[in-house]
Amino acid sequence: MGQVIHPDHRHAVTEVEERPAGSAALRIFQVISAIAGAVLFGLGIAAALDVDFGGDLLAISGSVAGYGFSPVAAIAAIVLGAAILIATLADQDRAGAAVVGLLTMGVGIAALIVEDRNTDVQVDGRSATLFIVAGVVVFVASLVPWWRRRRVTTVVR
Repeated sequence: MGQVIHPDHRHAVTEVEERPAGSAALRIFQVISAIAGAVLFGLGIAAALDVDFGGDLLAISGSVAGYGFSPVAAIAAIVLGAAILIATLADQDRAGAAVVGLLTMGVGIAALIVEDRNTDVQVDGRSATLFIVAGVVVFVASLVPWWRRRRVTTVVR
């Protein structure tokens, strides 16, 4: 981490950060989160190729694996799926993954609420449930440590 001079000016203090590798049993939760993000991302890409961007952006115009998608839902699936992948694999930050999981759940819940209202927004309940399930999986998996805690050792010479 770095070397600093001890307050008595005679000793150098070196801090060494160690992060032991986590067990495979704990890393499986990180992989599960990444799979949830990849599924959402993949369905979003497939939906983006199937929906009609020339029509109403809030109307269901495509279907992938039995899930109905509007252009907005396809874009949301791509963005949130990518965010889950980044939060779980690139950043290694469980808090970031938890936030993205909660955001994904929130999008699904909001879609279910909109579905029950008399609005011009079309929502497929199965797609909204997909967002909720992906968000729950990521959030719950982020509660489990993906590795052991780091240890900082201070050496005074």
